[in-house]
Amino acid sequence: MEWFERTKPYEADLIADLNQIVKIPSILDPNTQSDRTPFGVDMARALAKMEELAARDGFRYGRVDNMVTWIEYGPADAAETVAILTHIDIVPAGEGWLRDPFKPEILDGLYFGRGAADMKADLMSAYYAMKYLADHEITLTRKIRLIIGTDEENGWRDLPRYFEVEGEPTMGFSPDGAFPVVNGEKAFQTVQLRFANQTTGDYVLRRFIAGSRPNVVPGEARARVSVPNPVQVQNEFATYLAQYPFLSGQSEVRDQEVRLLLKGVQAHGAYPQDGENAGTYLANFLRRFAFNADAKTFLDFIGRVVHDDIGAENLGLRYHDDVMGDLTLNVGVMRFSQNGQGTILLNFRYPQGVNVQAVTTQVQRHLGDFAATVEVWPGGMEPHLVPETDELVGTLSLVYAKQTGMYMNPRTSNGGSYARLLKRGVAFGGQFPDVPVTSHQANESTPVANLTRSMAIFAESLLKLAK
Repeated sequence: MEWFERTKPYEADLIADLNQIVKIPSILDPNTQSDRTPFGVDMARALAKMEELAARDGFRYGRVDNMVTWIEYGPADAAETVAILTHIDIVPAGEGWLRDPFKPEILDGLYFGRGAADMKADLMSAYYAMKYLADHEITLTRKIRLIIGTDEENGWRDLPRYFEVEGEPTMGFSPDGAFPVVNGEKAFQTVQLRFANQTTGDYVLRRFIAGSRPNVVPGEARARVSVPNPVQVQNEFATYLAQYPFLSGQSEVRDQEVRLLLKGVQAHGAYPQDGENAGTYLANFLRRFAFNADAKTFLDFIGRVVHDDIGAENLGLRYHDDVMGDLTLNVGVMRFSQNGQGTILLNFRYPQGVNVQAVTTQVQRHLGDFAATVEVWPGGMEPHLVPETDELVGTLSLVYAKQTGMYMNPRTSNGGSYARLLKRGVAFGGQFPDVPVTSHQANESTPVANLTRSMAIFAESLLKLAK
């Protein structure tokens, strides 16, 4: 019997368990952080739910510092471990949803909900792959550990602590990427610009807000401006939006102040070409007016220097590596508040051959009149590459080829998965090549058929790696 036929009967139960996880808004919540809930109450609820499932299904499980839950199958005393590296945290829902992001629904063969693509569905497919092996009492030589983190979308403070306590697994994969095998991951680094917000004169930028995370392309941006002729700004804004059919927005006048809302297309910051950055477009519109002082340089930097420039060519950082591909840039967060402190977060993904010092140096060189300080955010990662000759890469590649009927060479990704924390770690699934990427976007979804399709690939892969 083919593997997909073996896993298909699990679909209803898999979806029922996935629903329970998607309903929990496991987003970093500083307001409910404590020693028992280091990333917030909802994150702790999500881990507890996975532990509840593990207890139901007879798995060994445990928790490390309330940050990571592990679930295990195979000989407890095995000398070697095959890890499945996952995370249960998600990015905020954002705007533009046609349905409640935390009330999962199936429509036209698609499963909708925040985390459907990144990565609660793939977490559940991996869990059910392990459950399949347990249900059939398959004997293994290596043990398998499903490791569930809670800080992947923010500071990566979870799995490094897990490795300190539990040690590094022998090898593993993270279903937080794409098929086929992703044996290389570019570096990712966020650079923060801090600056004063002085603005005077006839045109005053009172407030500008876009983005919530450096690794998300902002889908919405707002600004409040005081201007001599509000109607003129309104009219020009309407004309500007008409030039770009993928943008929408609205304006409102209150006395001499205009309030602007611009909507672009939210996307994962690892693939900025999939989105339309609302923040840089709004700045691009506003820079035509006679703002001065810090407002002028702020609008010029994000509305001209880094606007629509995902290759960072205007920063002198365009770079291509034959193995790992191109450097990319996402302008993830933009903040300006009159007479306050301003912030811009630039998220870079770059291949081998580039380093963080080169990135910060080039950003500093291209600030022009922008009196900003350049700081490197903690938590960045250098490029990661596992040789194609490694047993891990070869085994996963062959399983994928066998089950799909198509061999595809291992490749490099812009995304950053927990696989890079292992010397022998790769990303593997659950994004199929023929499925649009919806991670971090409004109306995030995944095909229902791919839940057990991924489960089948993971189950055979785990069997071959751990047998």
